[in-house]
Amino acid sequence: MNGEQSGLRICQTAHEELPALSLAIHRVLDGVPRQPARADFRFDPATPMIVSVTFTPWHGSSVTWRISRELLHHGLVEESGEGDVQMWPAPCDEGRAVWLLLESKGVSAVFELPAPALEEWLDATYGLVAVEAETDALDWDAFLTEVLDGREPSSDD
Repeated sequence: MNGEQSGLRICQTAHEELPALSLAIHRVLDGVPRQPARADFRFDPATPMIVSVTFTPWHGSSVTWRISRELLHHGLVEESGEGDVQMWPAPCDEGRAVWLLLESKGVSAVFELPAPALEEWLDATYGLVAVEAETDALDWDAFLTEVLDGREPSSDD
């Protein structure tokens, strides 16, 4: 998931804040030395299904992607995702790592991320909002009204 998400609106509720996770990562390129970068992961309990990740190369501008929290969680141990965003355990000599593939408009990038730090941070997000409670904050009535072009849902719809 990248760019703006539309559709579901979130009911406002008070939640704890989780500090962002800032990781030193590498962009993995064929035949080219790995390029260092930084990834800042942010979690908003009001939208618990999504993690915002801002990628900042050493030279250039940063870009933010909104990625499924479930995709990131599953990608720590097995291939996860399809299409624009995929993640899987990486072959790594030092510690555990995962590779994250991002594709947009015919351009792709693969990043190597340290798995232990990401896993610990993701576990903390599930401590704030369990997977079973992810949809509790969604305003389904507003979503249905928007989908139905402002018509009030009726029992016939």
